Amino acid sequence: MHTLFRKLHVSAFAASLLASSTGCVVNADDPEGSDMDEPVDEIASELDYAPPAGWRLDWSDEFNGSSLNTGNWTTLNSNWDPVTNNCNFGTGELEYPRAQNVSVSGGKLILSAQRTGDAPRDPNCAGYPARSFYSGRIHSKGKVERRYGKLIASIKVPSGFGMWPAFWTLGANVSSVGWPASGEIDILEWKSTEPTWMKSATHWHNGGDAHWGTGASGGYNLADSFHLYEVEWTANSMIFRLDGSIVANNAYSHNESEFQQNHYILLNLAVGGNWYGDPSPASIDLPSGVTKTMEVEWVRWYQPDGGSAPALTNPSFESGLTGWTTWSPNGTANAALSETYNGAQSGAYHLTHWTNGTPFEAWTYQAVSGLSSGTYRVRAWVRKGGAFNFARLQAKTCGSCAPTMTELGTYGNWTQVETGPINVTGGYLELGLHSNSPANGANFIHMDSVQIIKL
Repeated sequence: MHTLFRKLHVSAFAASLLASSTGCVVNADDPEGSDMDEPVDEIASELDYAPPAGWRLDWSDEFNGSSLNTGNWTTLNSNWDPVTNNCNFGTGELEYPRAQNVSVSGGKLILSAQRTGDAPRDPNCAGYPARSFYSGRIHSKGKVERRYGKLIASIKVPSGFGMWPAFWTLGANVSSVGWPASGEIDILEWKSTEPTWMKSATHWHNGGDAHWGTGASGGYNLADSFHLYEVEWTANSMIFRLDGSIVANNAYSHNESEFQQNHYILLNLAVGGNWYGDPSPASIDLPSGVTKTMEVEWVRWYQPDGGSAPALTNPSFESGLTGWTTWSPNGTANAALSETYNGAQSGAYHLTHWTNGTPFEAWTYQAVSGLSSGTYRVRAWVRKGGAFNFARLQAKTCGSCAPTMTELGTYGNWTQVETGPINVTGGYLELGLHSNSPANGANFIHMDSVQIIKL
């Protein structure tokens, strides 16, 4: 939800966002997603969330009670934003926010949109047409501002052409430096023309407006039911998730100053605007007398608690293959395996499975013991090219157990992938890269920065 003269630069990438035994892979080379209208699984309201190990709740608003907590939020009451000093939010939106369209009841924040004939307009926006809709918009500027962490909300967005719900942040210095020099993190944006897609983006200034965008189709319509929308933001990366699964084709890796400072939260239900191609008010699917709502069950901001998730030995292969074992059913592993210098996702080294003209099969894995009972995922960064009979990131709870796996696609750039969830009850897990190549071309897989995550 870009604050000033938005240019939407979103590259949409498909991902399977419901966990399954085949796992979740974010494929940079599959730009199209399923547009199925029906959910493949019912996702109920009153969604709850428990963070992985290593996170503590730093702040939240559960929207209990009967009124908005003004210690957390400010309600906008105009189509002129005094924080950013612009009209219609720089995006040509058609709504006029007001307090009457912001309410709290039933344990939810409710932002309402309605068509109006009142023709409201702020005097600061005299050069702009009157607004055609009322709606709700709140922000936490000067009240709740944080840097880094895991920011997540349970939100239900409304269906219908012209509905533009958003959950996002702006740098706390936006009033003094302007947009996009303040930085912006769009966690959720949705539009009716791509109903199965969660869109996310970042915006900053680098000699000019700079943009990075991502998204994914969950294969089910996101409108009219609650879903979890999340960003995990560190000093050098961001990962966006829908319903707990990775959305981005890879983490947004950054070192911009805009993302090294406090940000504040915004929640709003926009109507029309340039994301829809600046439609006329008459074309908006919001008849007179009808109210559409964006509902938020809670917003939570977590920070690292100083603890650690289960650690792997030598996860980035900086110490050769210490901690890793390679098995081959036919003695071909030596034709497949190396620790490779330069071009790593992090550090100087990474693991490579590759062919030098000889067919091979290799399973490079690490065995972890002493895990507490629970559900885990394995996550890694990979690059891959050429033909393979199979190539998998996988995990299993014993040597002869069936693995939970993610089939790897072709990735020209480093791409983060993860397995589906795997339940550990005996404290033991084997995890790693399993590949089989017919050796009919320049075939390679690089793997780096392996993690085990407790859910």
